[in-house]
Amino acid sequence: MHHSNSDLEFSTSIDGSIKQNVPIPPPTNNVLEMMRNSQTNQSTSGPMQPQPAVPSYTPSYGGLSFLNQSSHPTACLFHILFKGLAFVVYILGSKFMEDIMVTVICILLAAADFWVVKNITGRLLVGLRWWNKVDPVTGLTSWIYESAAPTSEHGSNQNSFDSKFFWTILYITPALWVFFCVTAILWLKFQCFVTLATALVLSGSNVYGYYKCSADQRQRVSDLMNQGMQMGMGAMVRNGLFGRLGSAISGGGVPTHQPVPNTMPGTFA
Repeated sequence: MHHSNSDLEFSTSIDGSIKQNVPIPPPTNNVLEMMRNSQTNQSTSGPMQPQPAVPSYTPSYGGLSFLNQSSHPTACLFHILFKGLAFVVYILGSKFMEDIMVTVICILLAAADFWVVKNITGRLLVGLRWWNKVDPVTGLTSWIYESAAPTSEHGSNQNSFDSKFFWTILYITPALWVFFCVTAILWLKFQCFVTLATALVLSGSNVYGYYKCSADQRQRVSDLMNQGMQMGMGAMVRNGLFGRLGSAISGGGVPTHQPVPNTMPGTFA
């Protein structure tokens, strides 16, 4: 077999345009480099302009926009929700349903309101709570009335609107039930007495419990009672003095042993 030397031919050429023995540059972090470049651009372009503040979202309550003044608007809403529903059902329920259904629904709403006011709204709005515990040994019931410490979360952040709203609604509720009791007696609606008695007891219990919790409310009630007594005593003194002067002028002297108008014999504390 004959082999030719020209079967495998190689040609070699050198490209002089390519640089040889060039050092490899160290690896760089592209993210860090971009951050450095951006800082450099900001420093050269001037101080950074302040970004516009993002407006905070404030919930709107439609016709109850006055609740925006409250620190706990949801608690204020529930403070009047079940009361309002109970009054609406009591007033208008007899036109759409039987009396027994009105009684059941009103009692359930009054019970729900009692629980919400006792356990939630009183603690959030005025920092008060009242509850009872039973001694397992003696079986005696102890009633506990508490108020939030001034340094606590509920004691240091009291809102004047929340306080006024809570106490106003709390006092108005049993007063309205008393009014409905009087109207029921006048109209001889004896079937309403169960509803009215239950609602009055539940709302009155919350009034008494929170009254015992709040030293401020006890002081205000005491001041009102003292002010009323002073006004009554002043009125009695004025009426007695003016009556004696009128009798003296008309009769020519001070009468003896004559009844004083607008007064009655007796003593008072």
